[in-house]
Amino acid sequence: MKKKKRSDIKWQKRKAEPKERAVKAKAGKAVAVAVASAAGTEASRRLCLEISRASGGRCLLGFSRGKDSIAAWLYLREFFNEVIPFHCSSIPHLSFVDESLNYYESVFNTKIIRCLSGEITTALSDLIYQPLEDEAEIDAMELWSYNNHDIIDLLRAQYGAELWCAFGINMTDSIDRRIYVKKNQGRNEERKTFYPCFDWSAQQIKEVISDAGISLPGDYRLANRSLAGLPNYRHLCRMEEVYPQDMEKIELWFPFIRAQLARNEFRREKALASRAQEPDQSGGGSEAQTPRGR
Repeated sequence: MKKKKRSDIKWQKRKAEPKERAVKAKAGKAVAVAVASAAGTEASRRLCLEISRASGGRCLLGFSRGKDSIAAWLYLREFFNEVIPFHCSSIPHLSFVDESLNYYESVFNTKIIRCLSGEITTALSDLIYQPLEDEAEIDAMELWSYNNHDIIDLLRAQYGAELWCAFGINMTDSIDRRIYVKKNQGRNEERKTFYPCFDWSAQQIKEVISDAGISLPGDYRLANRSLAGLPNYRHLCRMEEVYPQDMEKIELWFPFIRAQLARNEFRREKALASRAQEPDQSGGGSEAQTPRGR
């Protein structure tokens, strides 16, 4: 009798028990969900892991309430045992800012430290949108000059000098940020700051926030970004319509802030008038292009 080769032998496949199949199916589903929901990139994961190890699993977060900042906070929780967020307001107690801070405290179950941005004291000292007759009174206040890094130093003195500070800065924000962030690979060694989502795509940012079921702040009703500095035309142009009481608060701090609106409206009308005077380039001609003598 001819001996069968090993390759000719057909082994009967063992049938898995129903309970075993259910366990495998559940495990497979869990892995699929984990892979599908895994955020970030290889570079951003490596960055967060390195800094978490260096700072004992704790970090500060400059929380602007914008989408990049929200995504950064969600991501940081995978690597850090404690995230200490702080927010710097350029105008104190605007309703949509306070409401969003309360909301995010509830979402993340974490207290957000409220700070006043140094931009406001600098703007007051420089008489930005201030009547000239108030100059002597403003000078008499002897306002401090400071920036966000001074605030970070104060927080480190309270919570730990070893802490790095995260910011929701992304390469897609602008060309300057792309050059700076890419060059430094999402960190600033000198200032001990880093950017967890530095190389994420805009789609990744949106998906992480959407998957978490988190809403964007009211600022996005005014413009497609959070109010992170002194109010500009992008936010001011709709503020009186959407948040009239907040517009009044801004005017208390900056009485001539409407000059910003007037200047942009003037520029808009001037641009429209300029376009109206341009010759028709569609090929149909215009009165100014009609040859004489016809």
